[in-house]
Amino acid sequence: MLEALGINMYTTIGKCLVEFVANAFDGDAKQVNITIPIEAIGEARAKLRALAKAEVADGKRDPFKVLLTPLPNEITVIVEDDGHGMSPHEIEHKFLPLNRKRRDDGTGNETVLKTESGGRNVMGRKGLGKLAGFGAAVTVTIRTKRRGENYATTFVMDYGQIEHAVDLANIRIPASYEYGLDPEAQGTRIILSGLKADAVKHSLDTIRHTIGEAFFGIEPTQMAVRINSEIVEAPAPTYEFIYPEGMSRGDLSEAVLNIDGIIELPVQFIVGFRPRGEHLPVSQRGARIYCNGRLAAGPSLFDLPTGMHNFHSQSYMECIVRADEVDRHGVDLVNTNRTQLRQDNEVVRALIAFVEDQMRIALAHHARWREGVAEEQLDSAEETQSYVRVLERLPTKTRASARKMLRTLGSMHGYASEEFRELAPLMIDTMNAGDVLIRLTELGHDPKSLTVIAGHLAELADIEKNDALKLYRGRRSAITALTTLIDRGEYELWKKKGIEKSLHTILKDDPWLIKAEYSRYLTSDHDLTKVSTALAKHLGVDEFAALEDSTRPDLVFVMADSAAPHVLNVVELKSPSIPLDNEHLTQLETYMAKLSNYAVTELGRPLTVHGFLIGAMPDAQKPTDSQFLLLEKIKNVQPGTKWAVLGVRQLLERAMATHLDAIRSLEQDLDEHEADSKQRNAAVPLPLILTDETSIRARDRPARVTPSLGGG
Repeated sequence: MLEALGINMYTTIGKCLVEFVANAFDGDAKQVNITIPIEAIGEARAKLRALAKAEVADGKRDPFKVLLTPLPNEITVIVEDDGHGMSPHEIEHKFLPLNRKRRDDGTGNETVLKTESGGRNVMGRKGLGKLAGFGAAVTVTIRTKRRGENYATTFVMDYGQIEHAVDLANIRIPASYEYGLDPEAQGTRIILSGLKADAVKHSLDTIRHTIGEAFFGIEPTQMAVRINSEIVEAPAPTYEFIYPEGMSRGDLSEAVLNIDGIIELPVQFIVGFRPRGEHLPVSQRGARIYCNGRLAAGPSLFDLPTGMHNFHSQSYMECIVRADEVDRHGVDLVNTNRTQLRQDNEVVRALIAFVEDQMRIALAHHARWREGVAEEQLDSAEETQSYVRVLERLPTKTRASARKMLRTLGSMHGYASEEFRELAPLMIDTMNAGDVLIRLTELGHDPKSLTVIAGHLAELADIEKNDALKLYRGRRSAITALTTLIDRGEYELWKKKGIEKSLHTILKDDPWLIKAEYSRYLTSDHDLTKVSTALAKHLGVDEFAALEDSTRPDLVFVMADSAAPHVLNVVELKSPSIPLDNEHLTQLETYMAKLSNYAVTELGRPLTVHGFLIGAMPDAQKPTDSQFLLLEKIKNVQPGTKWAVLGVRQLLERAMATHLDAIRSLEQDLDEHEADSKQRNAAVPLPLILTDETSIRARDRPARVTPSLGGG
């Protein structure tokens, strides 16, 4: 019965507490104090898991029910507020009835939009929030008192009693009364006991974040929420860019949506972009829409396309929207789970279209801002100086193209980024026809010969650009294949073994998806014995003993240059159906340590070993202990850390960000060059070309062939 009424929406203690805080707000509370014995919960969960693990191994317990096992009753979560409380009559006729519409005025119309004091717009509506406690606990005890009364009412709701009831109206919930109390006192205390082990696994920081993000615009002076005496505040991120430009983080821009000339919907919004290196988890990107101070939908990118210009900045973008009027009328437009609005309504469709437009415009403004910053820094940044010197020696046309590509790369990743260090040399190498011309000039060849050679080299530069474009277009095809596979895998929940194998094949065939400079692997899905043999041969070691080890990493790469020792890169790919955890990272680190030790002790060669762990990132909102440990390690990664963890979606976004803008830049440059050539040919007659022996009329000169832009 309770599942049918939606208690599965409240699977964590944070989500349960959001409902109780909203109820306190509607009760005109000014203070909400939450007590969570986090250490006692952690100890009890550890004991419970150890016991359950042994019972599962003995076949005495269903492993899927372990997470629902309650903790000891003496461990409780308490929520206490100083709102107006409830009388016994209000408990019976307003609180306990399920599906009672909070705003019903008694005539079937939802016109009760204000709290009892008249000072606040109510958040509640559907009458289901009272069940939130059962998402995290077996027993919910409520003690409440109204001002002017000398007694408090206490009643207990038990999950076991309600769970199997056919008709909830027939359930008797006895009450007890506490007399002789101060008539001026008021408020409500909720005690959650029999806490479900899986629902209380999150840290205090995660719980604070859940509550802080669920509300917007409620200042502590209006209602202060504290957890273990520490006030809960909305997240206050740092933004590198805000749209509309000129706004500060605390401001909201105002707009009025005119819907079919009938409805005017006032909206406030702001779009912010986190600094590089502070990308948001996928679940936190996009717009959050608030109504009456509470989250009504999101975070979501809605239908914002991923292939648009500057799409990679979506990873850093969050949009705050305040649309109170959506929830201040008789039509309920907010879904029960408060993650989305009812899109079958024209008001909602207009609002979402507006939000999508603002995010799209913000991405364009952010791209221009980043390009401007990148242009300013290109000549001054320490990391770009060697490339600037190369640019100065290039012909004007090639210089402009190369500069544009470097600026694009800098605007996407920053000049100090690893991506810039990896890709800038590759991009400059595509412009090396100009270097040949410069070298010929330095050698002092006959100027007439150089003029002819220059024409050929200009054609060579175009051909090289076309070759580079073919390369990048081939990579775009691989990106498309990976996108299709990920979408298909997520749709089918990666249940089919062939999908996981296909993912491995794509990364083996196109290893640059993992890292831009990867082109050929040393081994694929071979055990460490074969890896060590292949490594020894690659390093030119004739006499060696193979590493006897049957464990097998998925992919191994070796890279080196003449100025640095070899770098061994180990890639461990995990099935996207299983979220990554710390044990997976330990497995990767073990591979790395074994190969590093083998290279020194057996091969006598210095090796730097790096590792990549690729798979499905765990849910930061409800991780297991092992997943939480992995997330903490990722959070504390230092510049010298020799491993990286990549989610399959993050892998795709990196590849798209690295290559798609480069494709657009090359295509645009070639289009502009072709247009310039056509304009010159149309406006200026062909000159006579003089040789030492005769003159050739222009009409007898072979036409120049422009390389095709197709293919690849």
